Amino acid sequence: MIDRLYHLTDLIITKGVPIHLVLQLLLFMLPSFAPLILPMALLISVLLAGGRLAGDLEIVAFKAAGVSILRLFRPVFFASVLISVVAGALILWIIPFTNQLFQKQLFRILQARAITGLQERIFNTTFGDVVIYVEEVGASQTTLRGLLISDERDPKISRIITAAHGRLLADEEAHRVTLRLFDGAVHEGDTVPTTPPVLPKGELPPRGGAAGDARYRVVNFTVYDMSLSLDSPLRDPRGQKPEKDMTLATLLTKIKNPGEEDMRMRLAYGDDARMHVAYLIELHKRFALSVAPLVFTLLAFPLAVRSHRSGRSLALIASLVILLVYHLLSNSLENAALNLRISAWIAAWTPGILFTLAGVLLLTAVVREWSMSLLAGIFRATTPLMKLIPLPSPGARGSHEVANRNHSRHILDWYVLREFMSFIGIGLAVASTLFIIVDLLQTLDRYLRVKPPLIFILEHFVYRLPIALHDGLPVVILVATIFLFLSLSRFHELTAMKAAGISLYRISAPVLLIGLAIAIIAGIFQEFFIPRLNELGEDVDRVKIRGQLPRALESRQRMWLRASDSRFFRVELMSPTTSDLYGLTILEVDRQLRLVDRLDAKHARWTPKGWYVAEGVIRQFERSGEIFAVPFVGSALELQQDIGEFTRVQRRIDSMSYSELSDYIARLDAAGFEVKRYLVQLYSKVSFPLVNLIMIVVAIPLALQAPRGGRVFGVGLAIAIMAGYLITHYVALALARADLLPPLIAAWTANIIFAGLGTSLFLRART
Repeated sequence: MIDRLYHLTDLIITKGVPIHLVLQLLLFMLPSFAPLILPMALLISVLLAGGRLAGDLEIVAFKAAGVSILRLFRPVFFASVLISVVAGALILWIIPFTNQLFQKQLFRILQARAITGLQERIFNTTFGDVVIYVEEVGASQTTLRGLLISDERDPKISRIITAAHGRLLADEEAHRVTLRLFDGAVHEGDTVPTTPPVLPKGELPPRGGAAGDARYRVVNFTVYDMSLSLDSPLRDPRGQKPEKDMTLATLLTKIKNPGEEDMRMRLAYGDDARMHVAYLIELHKRFALSVAPLVFTLLAFPLAVRSHRSGRSLALIASLVILLVYHLLSNSLENAALNLRISAWIAAWTPGILFTLAGVLLLTAVVREWSMSLLAGIFRATTPLMKLIPLPSPGARGSHEVANRNHSRHILDWYVLREFMSFIGIGLAVASTLFIIVDLLQTLDRYLRVKPPLIFILEHFVYRLPIALHDGLPVVILVATIFLFLSLSRFHELTAMKAAGISLYRISAPVLLIGLAIAIIAGIFQEFFIPRLNELGEDVDRVKIRGQLPRALESRQRMWLRASDSRFFRVELMSPTTSDLYGLTILEVDRQLRLVDRLDAKHARWTPKGWYVAEGVIRQFERSGEIFAVPFVGSALELQQDIGEFTRVQRRIDSMSYSELSDYIARLDAAGFEVKRYLVQLYSKVSFPLVNLIMIVVAIPLALQAPRGGRVFGVGLAIAIMAGYLITHYVALALARADLLPPLIAAWTANIIFAGLGTSLFLRART
């Protein structure tokens, strides 16, 4: 949910979407989480309950009273059957229905507020093959000023449209959005096919090109309507596989009638055979996932009652391992079925069958009390490791207090720091595990398809994991602080320190100093290491794993560039390895974006002496309506822009350092572009590292409000604090985008509010 908060608040504040529509969108989104949430919740509960029974020797007491393990398993089994029925109802009927409602609601929001898909001074591809450049979006959010449009739906025709003003009109019944243009002109000409002599492996040849010298016409208009497609923008990220949104009845129909056309499925899978297999896999998977809670219970219960540890951390880790193995196996077999190597039902049901057999075997072993030497050996081997985890123990803490009663405060400082750093270490280990699991689940299909060497996958994690830990460090610091002060309060160590004359401020001083040091280190890491790690990680993902060219050497098609206030470039195909541009169009416009001059060339090449263009035509447009055209076979062309303007790869804003982003903003500002939204991200690069310190200031007084709270309470408190911070931050960013807050204030709003709240609570706490 936290991952979706930014987009939802942005829809409400920046996009002006009514809040009730966004809440409906959220409601339709919730059921899709159930297939993962329900089995995991059941796994954790079974492992916790069984582990508690075993750890407190209640299993032994039940056996002594004549109650067998099977009798204890009965209520757990009935609970898992109930969860399976609920999961089945959700997966088979409710989730496909709510997915369709989600898509319709998303379409309705976009249709009603189609203006939100357009941004000022950017080549917008929101509407598929219609590229729209807008100088200014009006305050009413419905009017546009200064438009340059390239209609590329027909590759045989080069159609450039300019207009002084425009409006976006929504037609809900026709499921279309109409762009109504005023006071402009349509420039249309037949394109010259452009095919480079050599295409890189895996690249498709360009479809269009620049306008030739044969046919060209200009049509001036007062009013001109364009129909825009809404198929591509704002698709839900869950909808990568179209069959997941189909109802059960639709799936059955598709399986019986595979000849029916489905464009989304054809784009996703290509041929009819793979499409048919995809339908079958989805059908079998829905039934297999419906009984997954029952399968997991069969495996988890015997593991739990055989374990003599009842820790929640162990339950969580075991749940993640079981789920990870299940999904890894499921994805591997599904990929094999889509490649027509095994049948669909084998791919869908094999993980469940294997887990069921393992669960029945373990349950039988527990009931009949077989000698499980292997499992016993594993438990014995892991016991010393579990003892290394700094779990609080009343006796150990009491003896530690007695031993250190007369020692100096510095020894207490080191004790608090050691506890704090141990919690941070555990948090970083858990965060690393979660990142690796989630990343593998997302990329497993690609790894199975590409089959990269293991060393490349390890390199991927070496470069990506530090960035993920840096992003999640505030959460780790928050949880570590809450756990530290909950444990100090729970075992009365805080009371003992206060009784010795040490105030809460003095106790917290080393933690605050560590927080300040972490904030400084995080800032240095963000500035100097993250940009380089991003480059190396992208190089591994693109070049080594996917086998693609580096981004700087990759050919790009249908490329637009604004070089100045009056000059636009369009390139059908850019080849950086040979410094060639194919299908080059250069547009010169006046202040009202009316076309003044146009150059079209089939081919352009950058040489040390400058640009050389071949097989093209130069056109000049007079206000009287006359067109002067001068064809050429080859000519030198004087341009301020070199090949670097086209081949330069602009980094993502979030991967730039502060200095790089500052320079980028300065260049945009000098060229007359709007830079407010970039300023927010620039100032956030200074404010974000300080979140690590602010989380400590907020967490200490809140953790002291519930001295008897356990770790579950600590996790819940951490989630509440972080959710509150993120909501505040996202709302501030959305207000900045709506020009209701200055960028500097927006970037610091959440920090200021939570620092003030934490300081106020800290000063009011009993010292």
